[in-house]
Amino acid sequence: MEFKEMTISKFIEDLSGDKSSPGGGSTAALVSALASSLNDMVYSFTVDKKLFQNLTEENKSKMLKFQAETKEFTKNALTFMEKDRADFMAVMDCYRLSNGTEEEKNIRKEKLKYATIKAMNTPLELAEKSLVYYDNIKFAITFGNKNLKSDGIVAAILLNSAIESAIINVLINYKSLKSYEEFKNIPERCNEISMKSRVLKEEICSGFYNEI
Repeated sequence: MEFKEMTISKFIEDLSGDKSSPGGGSTAALVSALASSLNDMVYSFTVDKKLFQNLTEENKSKMLKFQAETKEFTKNALTFMEKDRADFMAVMDCYRLSNGTEEEKNIRKEKLKYATIKAMNTPLELAEKSLVYYDNIKFAITFGNKNLKSDGIVAAILLNSAIESAIINVLINYKSLKSYEEFKNIPERCNEISMKSRVLKEEICSGFYNEI
């Protein structure tokens, strides 16, 4: 069964149990989907309502475009939940490979390397795509239904949590790859994404706090 088909209680039961998946990576993707879904609610209470009719034609078009992108983002985030599970299981399968002879050790090492690369790249891609999504949230907060502004703020907070969580999963896989020269820039890239996310989240939140 795919994670998206589970009830909330079943997912939490599996998450809190002794199963190897779901784990932190799938949870990061779920939180990203929750962020975009909450932001989509702002659009749902705006599009085709009186407020929407009062927008400029340019902003009407932008809102419809951002809403469509939001639905696609949510769909992709749920896909990342499954990608993370598949990547993790592939890594675990590599650890089960025979390593009695030198040839078996070399084969195991190579397969483990490429499985780990994939397991690292999946949360990195999630973090990068999520970082771009802040622009969507900003637009919803600025031009959407003001009664749902707090929901847009929460969406930004969740998005930052998803990004930070994804980055942790990037770095835990990087630990197994840091001896390879081609991945030396990964920590710097992760730090850059994390810092940008925090700044964008704080910009959105501070505007709200200043209004209280």
